This record gives sequence, C-alpha cells and structure tokens, in this order.
Amino acid sequence: MSLLDDYAEYQSTSVHRNSDVGQGPSSSFSGNATSGVGALASDTDGFITTTLDAEDAPIFSLDTVQFQVPNKIISLNVSNDILVLVIEGAKVLRIKLQEAHNIVEADIPLSPTSLRACNAFLDPTGRHLLLSTPQGENFYYYEGWDSAKPLSKFKNMEITAVAWNSAAWSTANLPSSSTTRTILFGTHDGKIYETELRPGTGDAKAKRSDLPVKCVAELPVRERVTGIAMEPFPARRKQHLVLIATGTRIYQVIGAAADLESRSNDRLAVFESMLREGLAAPNFQEIPGMPGPGALAVYHCETRLNGKSTAVATDFAWLTSMGVFFGKLTFGAQETSDSVVENASLLPYPSPADIDGAVVEQPSSLALTEFHILLQYSDRVCALNMLSSKLAFEQSLSGHAGEQLQGLLVDESKRTCWLFSPANIYELVVTDEDRDVWEIYLQRRQFDSALQRCYNDAQRDVVLRAQAEHYFSTGDYVRSAECFAQTSVSFEEAVLRFIALKDNRMLKSYIVSKLRTLRRQDRTQIALLVTWLLEIYLSMLGAVDAKIAALATSAISNGSGEVSDAVLEQAP
Repeated sequence: MSLLDDYAEYQSTSVHRNSDVGQGPSSSFSGNATSGVGALASDTDGFITTTLDAEDAPIFSLDTVQFQVPNKIISLNVSNDILVLVIEGAKVLRIKLQEAHNIVEADIPLSPTSLRACNAFLDPTGRHLLLSTPQGENFYYYEGWDSAKPLSKFKNMEITAVAWNSAAWSTANLPSSSTTRTILFGTHDGKIYETELRPGTGDAKAKRSDLPVKCVAELPVRERVTGIAMEPFPARRKQHLVLIATGTRIYQVIGAAADLESRSNDRLAVFESMLREGLAAPNFQEIPGMPGPGALAVYHCETRLNGKSTAVATDFAWLTSMGVFFGKLTFGAQETSDSVVENASLLPYPSPADIDGAVVEQPSSLALTEFHILLQYSDRVCALNMLSSKLAFEQSLSGHAGEQLQGLLVDESKRTCWLFSPANIYELVVTDEDRDVWEIYLQRRQFDSALQRCYNDAQRDVVLRAQAEHYFSTGDYVRSAECFAQTSVSFEEAVLRFIALKDNRMLKSYIVSKLRTLRRQDRTQIALLVTWLLEIYLSMLGAVDAKIAALATSAISNGSGEVSDAVLEQAP
C-alpha cells in the first residue's frame, strides 16, 4: 500500500470516527490516492469563516451635541479634551468635556456688541487661547483667568494662522507645561511673527499683557497666510520644517532653529535666520489661478523615539482652488533646499451627491485623520479616503433650515472631530476608520500592508490566498507555498497544484510550510507529513545517485576514468 493510500485510509477512519461521536467537521474527498491527504484538511480546515461582518457601524456619523449655547457661536476650538467657545457678547466659554457641567466663563475686553468675527487659536494643551479680530485687536487668555488680556505689542495685525511648538505639548509635557515655548504665527499681510505665550507670575489680574513679538520673515508674494505648521525632525530635534500656506502657494522651509528655550527681548529670534534664508530662495508649490481657501492641516502619529512617545508629522493637506493637495511628510537628512514631501497628489473636490451637474463648491475648512481628509462646506461635511482617493462619506445638515457650518476642528490628543454653526455643535464620530484599508492595500497587491490592517482571520485568509495566487502565477512557488500553508485552502487542493508542477522541491516547500502551522497535539498529521517529506527526500537522493552514476558512466566511456568535481556539481 502506498503512502498516499495510507492517507486515504486514515481519512476514511477519521471521518467514520467523527460521525460516531456526532461532532467534528466532515469532508467528502474523491477516491484517488492523492486526495487521501485530506486527512490533514479534515482536522484543520473549516475553522475560518470567510463571511465578513456586514452589520458594522458606519465609519463616520454626525451627532448633534446636546448643549444650549447662550449666544451665537463665533468660533470653536478643541484640544486635550477641552472645548473653548467664543460667543457673541464678547465671552469665552471653556468646557472640560469630562466635566461638561462645569463651564468656565471669561470676558473679552471689548464692547459686547462689537465682536462679530474673531480668529481663535487654542494650543494643544488646551490652556492657551490666542484671539484676533479683523480690526487688528489681539488678546491672550490662559486657563483660570476671569478675562482675556489685550496684547499691547500685537497692535494692528490680524493673526490668521498659528504654528504651535511640539516641545511644549508632547505627551510627556501635557500635564505640566505652562508656556507654549516659541511659536510662529502668520498675518493677513503675508508676514511671519515669533512669540511665546506664557501667563507669567502674579499677573492674573493685570489688564494687559506685554508678551514679546518679533517679525521674523515676509513672504516673497505678500498674500494672506492661511496656514502654518512647525515640525521638528524626529531624529534631529534642532532641524525643523516650517510649512506656510496661502491661497495660491505652499512653502517648505527647512533649517536649524537657533534655540528652542524660552526667548527674551534681546535674544535673536529662534526661527528668524532659517526663515529669512529659506524664503530668500523659496521652495514652494504653486497652484495657478484664483486663490483657494488655503487651509492647511497636518496629521501627527504617536511614535516611540528613544523610549519616549513623540508626535511625528506624517501627512499634510492643503485646500487649493483646484482641489486638495496632499502628501506624505518623510523626515531624513534633508537640508535647506530639499523637500520632505513625498507622493503628493491633487484631488479634485467632490460634487454634491444629490445634485447632478452641480457647480463644484470649494470647502472652507479641512482636517486630517489617519486615512481620510475631512472637508467642511457650508451645508455638509465629506470624507475622502487618502488611499483610494474616493468619497467615503458625505452628510448634509438636516432639520436646520438655513444653518451654515462655520468650522471643522480635530482634537489630536483624543482623535475626536468637531464642527459648529452659529447655533449648534456637532461631533463627527469616527469608528474603526481603518476597517476597509486592508482591501485597498490588497487591490494594490501591497500584501504586507494589507495583512497589518486585517481585523480578523477571515480578512487575513483572503489576503493570504490572494498573495499565494499572485506568487504562484508569477512562478515564485516557494513563497506561494508559504502563503498557501497559512490559508484555509484545503490541503489536498494545494498539494495537487504543487504536484502538477512535477518538481518535488516545490511540493517539499509546501509540506514544510504546512508543518510549521500545525499544533503539537496534531501528532497524526505531523507523522503523516514527516513520512511524506522523508519519502520526498529519499526520492531526491535517489535522483542524485542516478545522475552521478550516469555521469560516471559517461566519463568512463569518454576515457577519463574518473568523475571530476565539475561533473559532480551538475548533479541535482
């Protein structure tokens, strides 16, 4: 009886034994000897269901926050689980979301009827708030104060964008930092300033704040600064990237900061030298035509560096007149004239789903999650998948006739997304946004990335099957065997495919790979496979002996009388 017949006999007794006890999977295999290896399949196949859960909650959902706003909302910011509202009547409302019943109210020293518009910027710790009006009046508010303080040295400048210093808001510093350290901000007239927000000592009741400020650069084309970001290189903390966005351009400035410690009035500004040098011969991307919204967003990923958790910028997106310009940020050995941007793309804005032939509206704000670009329009919010470039979500405001959204914010520390209108606050709830990412990577044949994003064994099995088929079709049979061995593909089906290759080496690769997947208690299957593997090795050794004998006979007949090493090397 052959070894394959032994497999077949084991299979039949195994199935019969299972039927007697009324449990265990059963299989029907054909009666030929090769399919007898189904003994292994009967005990190991069938445990992976490839039916994917079709009842998952939606990735994005828009919820109205149940909060009665006492007056119209002018601006909203959220950081570190702290929500800060600027409302008409010249008031600031500060709400810790874990203690939503405890609302702290503060005044803005302006006439209650004069504050109708205001740019507000909240630092990532949620402690420092910078306010700027279109009239060039600027204020600073720190947690616990009764009133925001006018910034006497910030006169006649409208602050339009702020870049916070990550040295002050890394995970390690969030609980204790009372200063923003050096920050940059841009203005309506294309200038870049440097300052540091700090509450000081014993000045909580002071009427004004004399924080220092210095103009450190001007854009080559004097446009309104619509976005600015300051990112340190992960492995070179003095080396920095500064991204500056306008309605038509996005600038990259790379260089070394002079000093990251707290600055003083008589000290050279930290970023002045690198910004002036970088903008003298600017590295920028320009989108021709009319200016776009210009909003800039940067996504940070928590990474362990030198044993510490550090937020590293990995992606950016910029709103232009023609679409969303986005790409990866890759930090390495770049210097002043280099670029950290990779795989940049321009993605057109989506048309409204319910209006055929509608004019494509430009969004007014954006935010980034790990895999999506969020776009805020006046009447709806959309999500574009950065991997597939497809519209993943779109929802219009319902039940609020005439209501217009005013802004879109992300709390990076808590990964929550927020929108607001003058009357309402909304939370865009994101649930398992990477659940479909494995399929996108699979379509691109990026199998390793797909496997990393699988949620369950069913998805993993689909990826491994596709990977095995890909390697098999390209002739990479060894790697195909390794993948097939990890799938729910029946053992006999895989074996037949490798037997058809008429190369015992490929069959051996599959059997060895399958052995690695078996548990210690699968003794019968292990014994059968090891026996078969031994038979294959013996067959290969026999082929080598026969080849050597044939070569020796050929050498003798040619009169040499011996088989040289070169001849022996020809043996398989």
